[in-house]
Amino acid sequence: MYRILLFLFVSLSAIAQVPRTIEVRNNCINQCNNCTDAPAGTVFEIRDVYPASATYLWDFGEGGASSTQRTGVYQYCTPGTKKVSLRVTEAGKTTVYGPQDVKIGALPDFILGKDANDTTLMICKGDPVVLNAFNTVAKPGFPVSVSWFPKGQTTDTIRVSESGCYSVVVTDLGSGCAAEAKMEVKICGEKPKAGGEDGWDFGQNVSLRFTGGSSTPGVGRGPMRTPAGVAKMTDENNDLIFYTNGSRVFAKDNSLVATGLNGDSTTIQGVAILPKTTCKGCQAEYYIFTFQRNAAGENQIYYSIYDRKLNGGLGGVTIKNQFLSPAPSAERFGVAVGGGDYYWLQTQDVNSTLLRTFKVSKAGISAPIEANAQSPATGNTASTHFSRDGKVLAIAYSAPPSNQVDMYDFDVATGKSTYRYRIPLANSPYGVEFSADGKMIYVSMQGIPNSQIWQYSIASKDSTLMQKSKSLLWSGPGKIGALQGDPASGAIIYVAFDGSSSLGKIVNPDISLQDSTRTVRASFVRNGLNLAAGTTSGLGLPLSIVLTPKPSSTPSIQQSCDGTTYHFKVSQDLCDPIKNDRLDWKIYRSTLDPNRNADGVLVPLNPAGTLLYSYTGTEMTYDFKQAGDYVVTVAISNACLTNYLLDASEYHVELLDPFVLPASYTFICKEDGRIGPSAVPPVAAFTYTWSTGESTRFITVPKPSGKYSLEIKEDASGCSIKKETQVNFTTNPLAVQKQDGIICNDKPIQPYVVQIKPSPADLQISWQANPGIVSGWNSKDLQINRSGLYQFTLRDTDGCELKDSVKIDDKCDAILIAPTVFTPNGDGLNDVFEASYNWNETNATYPKSRTQVISLEIYNRWGEQIYSSKGPVFAWDGTYNGAKVPQETYAFIIRYQAIDYPEKGIQEKRGAVVVVY
Repeated sequence: MYRILLFLFVSLSAIAQVPRTIEVRNNCINQCNNCTDAPAGTVFEIRDVYPASATYLWDFGEGGASSTQRTGVYQYCTPGTKKVSLRVTEAGKTTVYGPQDVKIGALPDFILGKDANDTTLMICKGDPVVLNAFNTVAKPGFPVSVSWFPKGQTTDTIRVSESGCYSVVVTDLGSGCAAEAKMEVKICGEKPKAGGEDGWDFGQNVSLRFTGGSSTPGVGRGPMRTPAGVAKMTDENNDLIFYTNGSRVFAKDNSLVATGLNGDSTTIQGVAILPKTTCKGCQAEYYIFTFQRNAAGENQIYYSIYDRKLNGGLGGVTIKNQFLSPAPSAERFGVAVGGGDYYWLQTQDVNSTLLRTFKVSKAGISAPIEANAQSPATGNTASTHFSRDGKVLAIAYSAPPSNQVDMYDFDVATGKSTYRYRIPLANSPYGVEFSADGKMIYVSMQGIPNSQIWQYSIASKDSTLMQKSKSLLWSGPGKIGALQGDPASGAIIYVAFDGSSSLGKIVNPDISLQDSTRTVRASFVRNGLNLAAGTTSGLGLPLSIVLTPKPSSTPSIQQSCDGTTYHFKVSQDLCDPIKNDRLDWKIYRSTLDPNRNADGVLVPLNPAGTLLYSYTGTEMTYDFKQAGDYVVTVAISNACLTNYLLDASEYHVELLDPFVLPASYTFICKEDGRIGPSAVPPVAAFTYTWSTGESTRFITVPKPSGKYSLEIKEDASGCSIKKETQVNFTTNPLAVQKQDGIICNDKPIQPYVVQIKPSPADLQISWQANPGIVSGWNSKDLQINRSGLYQFTLRDTDGCELKDSVKIDDKCDAILIAPTVFTPNGDGLNDVFEASYNWNETNATYPKSRTQVISLEIYNRWGEQIYSSKGPVFAWDGTYNGAKVPQETYAFIIRYQAIDYPEKGIQEKRGAVVVVY
């Protein structure tokens, strides 16, 4: 007996000495979990559950950093081993966890391209490229592993010849921390992938495949056997990746890739999947969330990680049953899409109103964001579901305390839920689902003798209106289960019945049963989809999120037009950054062939007999002469491809001609004026849009003056023309736009036009008599031939007059002419070198000095100055030092300025003159 007691004492002592473990996640410093770019923090958790009165004190082992929260969160900025401990105090008793060594790791960032922005590589078909994990950063000197997506190669380099996302993960084997880089490889001219093949696997061997986005799946037999809980995940192309019942995991080809997960497939939503998003890599890993009961029979949350890189790209599970949260949870997960790179996982504590929402992002899985639900989670478990956009949350409860669905508005940015109202129910709910537009909700209820489906409108947040919308969609035999919208569009909601060889189907789920304006409303088909022979449904349907497909970057034809002239260009280079070398355009008087050709390209009907125009160039402009239907094609050639044909585009052409809006209006005696186009095109339907926002052909505008624009748009083609007009009133100084001018009176000149703008047809103009007027006495374009003050009168149809004048100044530029030969022989003819200029010209109409000479300089052939004068005489007599110069050529420089234009400064004339005797 003593030995037994001693053994028990020793055993209990040994148990008491077992250290309590602190669970750690997000222990790596990288681009997604650091102090600057996206602070999130390392999360610390314990498995033990304490009463709400317990207090907590964390020591994060770095500079006194601490926390008093149940879950510890701390952002480390430097790697290393940290000693972390926790003291829990409850009812005067303190329990200590740790100190525990926690390794905070970090690896240097690296890239696969030439710089951080180089993440896309375009190659020609059949021209492979080598990707090197250590192209820019040397391989670490400590042990690391290398793994490539999508096929899991472990070499430093891989050779790539197929398009797709490629990324490499380099993992520090000591800390488990990793760095990653990716490269999107594209093959020039490769057609974008069509819609993928989504899939549902559930119940007893049921396998459905939704091909190409179809809402009607093909049926088959698969390996899945589960009474309720099941989840699946697709990629961004809506291709099925894998599915699981929380215990067994199957790849998309139905092969079993993992077992031993701790989930319970008997619960309705006991398993969930969310992407484990990456900093710089391709989407390769996914969290699988499950529940497992502890010794007290309470569900706690765990996660495993599925990695697509395993098994040659087929995928597998790398981490199993990692502890996440000790909170005793109701057996249901809710999942929602947040932003483009984060997601939400929601649970509710059992026998509690506490909602826990975890943010799943590039930084990892956050500490729970806590909020209070309106009702405690007690009794049997029913569904929780988010609307398709994640902004509305429905949580169903089975009695006790009552049968109901609580509705919440969910903030996808913060993870917070705000209670909206309650939907009371007569029987126990099981499944809930939203219509695709989020305005209707459907609830399945298990009753005796019949199950039921009810419809509620939740478009309004008014609970009274919601209650009034209550409508019974169906009632009948069978044990009803989950409701789930089809993965393609949510246009059909499928309904599970336990043990049934068919699924029910709700069609037109977005139309209220009470909408009397619609001839077609929501309806239910009990045997809406017959399952494959030998397969039956369970109660559950696959829990999943809807991912947004990656947008296609295929170039397309873009059109713009103004009236009859259409402009066509390609939206981008076919294989950016490879430039388009040649574009061959064609226009056909035809329509599109409803069927794609053998290459999958849209082409015109009867191309041989309808070709209208061909053109080679970057952009095509064509002036259509006739309205009708036309098809435009373009073939692109570049360094990889020749005559690659884009999808043709069809256009309906209406000729927006004529469209006449007067350039200006001038109102003299009015407070407002009516303006509008004097001619519009004979098109069946087009719209007017004025800059004032008005949409009629004519509008009335008040003074003062201003600019107005009118755009007319042809409805069928979308083509438009915009024109502008200036509206003037006499009370505004801009009523008459006139400009004083300048002419030169020295010589007979061509008539000078004096313009007055604007001068619409309803205003008459007359000029006062002036000898300088040549023509245009009653015109806005007056022609004159000399300077002066020209007065005019504007008169409108009401007899109002406006008098004004235009001043035309006489100003001439300097003209200087130098002879090229002179004869200083004393015969009285051409004896001096002297320039002439426009002050004494015999043909001058009004002789007036225009030019002032400043200086004259003469140089011999050796550059020696032999004459210089700064006035008053600027004439050289051909002598140097009193003697005649030899007969030869001499250079001259004459400096002068224009008297009328002093702002032009001193000018020079250089040249040469020949002395001849």
